[in-house]
Amino acid sequence: MVDTLPETRPTIHQLPTHPGLDDGDAGRVREALASSRSPATRRAYASQWRMFSAWAESRDLPILPADPTAIAAYLTERAGSGLSISTVQLSRAAIAAAHVDANLDDPCAHPGVRRTMAGLSRMFGAPPRQATPLTSDVAAAIRATARRSRRLPSERMETESTAERRGLVDIALISVMRDALLRRSEASALVWDDIERVSDGTGRLTVRRSKTDQASEGKVLYLSGTTMSDLDAVRPDEPAPGHRSVFGLSSSQIGRRISLSCAAAGFPGAYSGHSPRVGMAQDLAASGAELPALMEAGRWESPTMPARYTRSQVAERGAVARYHNGR
Repeated sequence: MVDTLPETRPTIHQLPTHPGLDDGDAGRVREALASSRSPATRRAYASQWRMFSAWAESRDLPILPADPTAIAAYLTERAGSGLSISTVQLSRAAIAAAHVDANLDDPCAHPGVRRTMAGLSRMFGAPPRQATPLTSDVAAAIRATARRSRRLPSERMETESTAERRGLVDIALISVMRDALLRRSEASALVWDDIERVSDGTGRLTVRRSKTDQASEGKVLYLSGTTMSDLDAVRPDEPAPGHRSVFGLSSSQIGRRISLSCAAAGFPGAYSGHSPRVGMAQDLAASGAELPALMEAGRWESPTMPARYTRSQVAERGAVARYHNGR
């Protein structure tokens, strides 16, 4: 069985070769090509490739190169088993990457595979569910309730000191994520060296790498004075030198903390690690921010998502709303 992707990056043989280029040149190019995919993407592709390889081997089908008809059959089986269409699309991307990385033609580009995916998307696809927005009202309720003791999974109650510390972290986390419209992966990666206080008491947060900034050019974002105070409440007295995590939480832990904080504040629902970002976008739109400003604040490259998040707030400011309100 093929256990991993044949390569986790494009091969050097896919680039033109020229006399005078030595092994050192090739090695540097390979290193750059390896960075074209994030570690998370490489892990996801490897996992999906192992599953496809096992499936093909069990049917005595060729694996590399794979037959387009076999790939279409595999994808339809995956979709029919109840997997989300996004997971099926990830399977297709991993199979394509394996062939490209082995310097083979991409069988997923075959019209039959593309039409199969289009059909599966129509059959099983659904509009992505939007995270419940964590607006300013919800944030205020969390600020008022976060430090109360909660019942642990073990059925014991938190001690007052544990609840105080956990609550302060929750408040700071949500404040930072709302101000900077952070994705949960960005909040998880945040270190104290990324936060700077300026003379007026506000702060500047540098997102050094994000989903839309794979080149690591970085982006400097504004933090309010209140958010800086929230951060001060959880800042260690003697931060370790270098890069110490601000929140010490993984992306999945951040999502769970936000969901629990909202529920404890009396706001049950589909709150997630994306909720602060959506909620702040809606608050900005309600305050009069136009789409270009929203795209800048949230670092969106396309207007599609911020427009979807804020369509209700935009409608409230539209021509018909102004007419009925006498404005």
